[in-house]
Amino acid sequence: MKNKLLVSVFMVALIASCMTSCREKTDFDAIVTDLSMQTLQGYFSGSEGSESEMKLNVIQFQFMDDNTVTRAVATLGDGEDATPETRKFSSWELGEYYDGKAGRFLYLYPEDGGEMLTVKFYAGGIIEEGQPVAGDKNDKVGSIIPSQEALVGKKWCGYDTVYYKIDTVINIMKYDTTYTYKPKKDPETGKTMRDDEGHIIYEQTISKIDSTLVPTKMKVPFAPKTINVRKLEVNRDASFANTGTWYMEYKEYDMSADRVITLKADTTSAYDFHWCFESYSSPAAYIIRARQADGTDEYFDIKYDAKVPAITLDKQVLKIEE
Repeated sequence: MKNKLLVSVFMVALIASCMTSCREKTDFDAIVTDLSMQTLQGYFSGSEGSESEMKLNVIQFQFMDDNTVTRAVATLGDGEDATPETRKFSSWELGEYYDGKAGRFLYLYPEDGGEMLTVKFYAGGIIEEGQPVAGDKNDKVGSIIPSQEALVGKKWCGYDTVYYKIDTVINIMKYDTTYTYKPKKDPETGKTMRDDEGHIIYEQTISKIDSTLVPTKMKVPFAPKTINVRKLEVNRDASFANTGTWYMEYKEYDMSADRVITLKADTTSAYDFHWCFESYSSPAAYIIRARQADGTDEYFDIKYDAKVPAITLDKQVLKIEE
């Protein structure tokens, strides 16, 4: 009896295990398919700079609700016209899994009936051979050229001075106002005005104002502690040449106990350069590579605020100077 009971329990467990295994496999496939179909909507974009050339390659896929896809590529940089090239696909479908179901092939069918394009969907992004990974959900192709136009042809300047401050006493005028209250008169009848419950309505008037000079201890600027000047200008001419100039001045001062000021540091950096986007995240954040005549590269990590407009470099705000 004991053996029969063990056999029965074993068979039930085996059947349950098989049913669970089959159900999990089926559900997994369905879930991955469903998530992929839902996730593949909107923009997938990516960009990558060239180490040797002053160029930034941008690729973008836009998956529409009607199952069509638009692929756009653009090359920006020194000597590039940056005009995007687009190709439209009338439909697409999910293909086989790869890398142990870590990713999935996608088949895109062009409108012109040309050769099918095979790409990979992996980790939330689109991978096409020979192109940057399109892992960002934004319209890079549509925004990068306006970002470039908003940046060029302007002088971006920032002037920041931090002061040593000393304690001093300043006489500040203080005012003391005395008010009086009297019944409010109706301007037409001259009678005292009352509210709905019969209470007299009073109005406030100024009786007198007394003024007094009060000695006040304050900290006031005495002498510069640091002076930081930065100027960035980027240009782009009719032949698509990207040129620019950079100027930075930094001074630092020490102040002794008897308030003698001495210069501690004095640095100036100025040079001309050719430039390109090193990377591009969004209209509000990108990196510019500036290459000097001797081949030296400098990088400007820019945060752009379109409302001002202004750019921020190393926490210093630079605004347009006429």
